[in-house]
Amino acid sequence: MKDTQNPIALRSREWLTNALLELMKDKPFHEISISEIAEKADLSRRTFYRFFSSKEEVICFHLETIWRTGALQFSADKDHSYFHTIRWYLELWYEHKDLALLLYRNDLISLLLQEYNHLFHEVYLMRKGNYPLAKQPEAMKYALSYSVGGLTNILWQWAGDGMQKSPEEIANLLLTAIRLPDQE
Repeated sequence: MKDTQNPIALRSREWLTNALLELMKDKPFHEISISEIAEKADLSRRTFYRFFSSKEEVICFHLETIWRTGALQFSADKDHSYFHTIRWYLELWYEHKDLALLLYRNDLISLLLQEYNHLFHEVYLMRKGNYPLAKQPEAMKYALSYSVGGLTNILWQWAGDGMQKSPEEIANLLLTAIRLPDQE
């Protein structure tokens, strides 16, 4: 994605993103063309390619925007416990339930994994601070991959169930499921 902070460019990217999401409500992602996205946004194909190289990149841009906003909120919190971190993640997605359901319906889990593998490191550092794992890059890489995969699959399961349960209910179910026998 071409990086620019120009307000007109940001607005164009937002329009293209909104156009794609609107189209996805009525048509499968893989059937949507770049021309359709540009037309829906009242922009040219050329403008689309000025900011994005593919429609997958549009989704990734949107996911990163959501993540950055959520991470800012998380960083302001005093409670970075495991339960609170999980609940924060689930609440973030509950706020974007329509997007989660669109991604699920279009089987775009790989885009979530791709983005989270890049972004989740920030939250880990906020939560753990100078935790020893942060000083062991290889161990950190595997621990983050484990966390990202687990959280993405939790979201996927929840979306598959229509996101009927509240974020707190899902967080409690998760904590019940991972509680070790000696923790009871």
